[in-house]
Amino acid sequence: MTVVALHTQALVQPEAATYLDLLGRSLHAARLSNVFPERRPLQQSLETLAESLRLGLHGELYVDSRAGLPNLASFTRPLTDKSVARESLARMGDRAALEARAGEAEVFARLAAKHAYYEKLQDRELAPVDHQRVLLRRHDPASGTAAFRIELTKLDASGVYVRLQIELTQVSSLWRRKVIDLDKDGETAAASEAFRSMVYRCADLDAEALFMRMHGAEGVSVERVQRGVIGPVLFAMPTGSGVQVIRTAEAPDDALGREWHAWSVGVGAAEHERPELLAAFATDSAALDIREERSNDPISPLLRDRLRDQEHARYRACASATRSRCSRTASSWRRRGSRRWPTRPARQLAPRT
Repeated sequence: MTVVALHTQALVQPEAATYLDLLGRSLHAARLSNVFPERRPLQQSLETLAESLRLGLHGELYVDSRAGLPNLASFTRPLTDKSVARESLARMGDRAALEARAGEAEVFARLAAKHAYYEKLQDRELAPVDHQRVLLRRHDPASGTAAFRIELTKLDASGVYVRLQIELTQVSSLWRRKVIDLDKDGETAAASEAFRSMVYRCADLDAEALFMRMHGAEGVSVERVQRGVIGPVLFAMPTGSGVQVIRTAEAPDDALGREWHAWSVGVGAAEHERPELLAAFATDSAALDIREERSNDPISPLLRDRLRDQEHARYRACASATRSRCSRTASSWRRRGSRRWPTRPARQLAPRT
């Protein structure tokens, strides 16, 4: 394990390829709903990273040592390569000509490999590191009422990959400071810069806290806040020597992280043959139409369960004012070598031999 910067560890081949393969397979096996970030762009980003390592275009894969996912530098790498792909291909010329000269010097073989990499990359839809959009759900010009859904997909500062969806309604008579603007045809919506910034700043809050935070926005009635979170991902990758095992450097200090650490220094300490990867997936919702608050996620308790006694009165007053309830679920997918382990509630996720 090589820690190269704050909260950053580097994986090299062949461990990096094994890690990316297991992560991609666990995303596919989890069958993520549309609450989560889109799976296909994320998998295509992972495949692009794996290909760049295989071709020797990049020497290391940088992983967030807390969340166990590729970090911002790694997520940005395929996006940057795609942005320069067309221009680079025009400069490099014909790939067949480069391949024909591969025997003359190693540089032509490398250029031919990079040419093939750029050609594939042009058609791929990659995972964004930060993407926000506003969708119009319904619009009643007579009453001036409009309902919107705001979607934000981002790589969070904590290292996990998050999709945030906010459903809200606003009445034009209350738009003294416009939160969301409609065009003159009432068909296209765009959030104001101040509102976009508030959503972005608060994206790391859980759904319950964010619902309460947005409830006070002028002219807006919040109906639902929903988050889908990919991560953390915990892994153990035996090296080629079969002696050293590369593990998630900074496993989170929560129920899942503590169980993983206990396994790593216990039964798992002797595991040098097959790689292990455990990916967590969680949904978090706060809405007006949730009948009963519930949570099966021991990693992140509900807000009310984390408050001190003196804060409960204020919480109950805020919850009563917003009339919201919260629901949270968590599951995971475990990959061990080529064996499949089923998704199960997070409280059952202690690694097993």
